Amino acid sequence: MAHSTTASASKRDIILNAAEYLFAESGFNGTTTRAIASKAGVNIAMLSYYFGTKEQLLHAVIERFSDRLGKVFGDIEQTYSDPAERLRNWISAYVDYIFENPNHARIVYRHVSVSKNKEDIVKLVSEFNKVRNIVLEAIRDGIEKGVFNDVDAQLAITSFTAPVNSIVIEANVMRQRLNIKQPRSKLYPVEFRERVKQHMLQMFESLLLKPVAAT
Repeated sequence: MAHSTTASASKRDIILNAAEYLFAESGFNGTTTRAIASKAGVNIAMLSYYFGTKEQLLHAVIERFSDRLGKVFGDIEQTYSDPAERLRNWISAYVDYIFENPNHARIVYRHVSVSKNKEDIVKLVSEFNKVRNIVLEAIRDGIEKGVFNDVDAQLAITSFTAPVNSIVIEANVMRQRLNIKQPRSKLYPVEFRERVKQHMLQMFESLLLKPVAAT
């Protein structure tokens, strides 16, 4: 029985991986269930068996993204009580995550920008908020403790995430603009990722951190 469960989980992941790749490459509307089944090497009926509709498969892909990122952010939340340290580590972790999982940004931004289905957007936003609310609480905590400036917390989060997402989505343009050579099988060289981290941390300190009063 355990073997059967493992086999099912593996088949489900294979389908998710295929859908993730194709949604990122061709968009939701440009990807057919037949193409997903073909790339996954399964019968098209298997998609319905595991996920139901193509929309439900997309939501499963997004849910897997948020679960992975939520685990990373949750571990940081448990490790650091100081809101400034939490934000520093979250920003660093977010850069790492998006650079290692570029399809997350590609799929989300491509789909959200064209979807006209209100229920679909509500579902996706609800999924994003699982992670976003962790950061929101830390920013509000920092404001209440007098560590952070009194900023619009929701827009502050977007200020930290949107530039990183854009750098990944516009990778071809960014590499050309900054004269960065793409390493084999990687989005950017490691040193550029670190450059982005440092820039985002500087933005965080400039936007949120209150200057330490001179003694």
